[in-house]
Amino acid sequence: MHWARSDAAFEKTLVDAGELAEELDVPALFEPVSIRIRKKRKQFTYEADDEPIYDPEEKFKVNFYFAVIDTAIHSVEERFTLMQQISSVFGFIYDVYSLQNKTPKQIMEHCLNLEKALQHGESKDIDAFDLCSELQDIARRVQRSSSPQDVLNFIWENKLTDSVPNTVIALRILLTLPVSVASGERSFSKLKLIKTYMRTSMLQQRLVGLSTLSIEHDIAHSIDLEELVSKFAKLKAQKHKF
Repeated sequence: MHWARSDAAFEKTLVDAGELAEELDVPALFEPVSIRIRKKRKQFTYEADDEPIYDPEEKFKVNFYFAVIDTAIHSVEERFTLMQQISSVFGFIYDVYSLQNKTPKQIMEHCLNLEKALQHGESKDIDAFDLCSELQDIARRVQRSSSPQDVLNFIWENKLTDSVPNTVIALRILLTLPVSVASGERSFSKLKLIKTYMRTSMLQQRLVGLSTLSIEHDIAHSIDLEELVSKFAKLKAQKHKF
């Protein structure tokens, strides 16, 4: 990934940008920028003088291109680090069916690791021993390549929630974790825009409502607004006696 932060990659980017600018009939030139040299007071005698960058192309590379690349690399590395941490704890229940190929001891090790991750002091969300037994039972009943959502739906449809409560809890926590994926990030980006531009004239209740509409946009699009307004008007209509 670090190859992108190089002069060769920058030159290739310039070529691609030049071709795009030509298609858009935009001049692909770096405009010279006047630079006013500010003398910075040295704190130590061994400090070197900062050399100003006069070349506009070099200035763009250092102050913009490399800065964007560094930010992108850091963000991607951080995301993969978080996903690896989640996978190390919840990875074994991504494919419940394949647990049939593992020994009870191997499954127990994963369950103990998950129990520890979901434990706070003396309080814990699941019991590792019960979870191990439940997963071995469920693994024999679900279909091959069943996703965690499929397994949870299978449990609900067959009314097994009371029989495998630890499995239900583990799957529900897993399915609500990926808030860092694109869909979740888009929702939080919308919330950030709402708070930035409209927060001063908006109460908390309205902010929560708009955020919910953004997150649950599929449901919002399926609602008949005319019917909803009609029901709302009937509920709020005041009856006057004459």
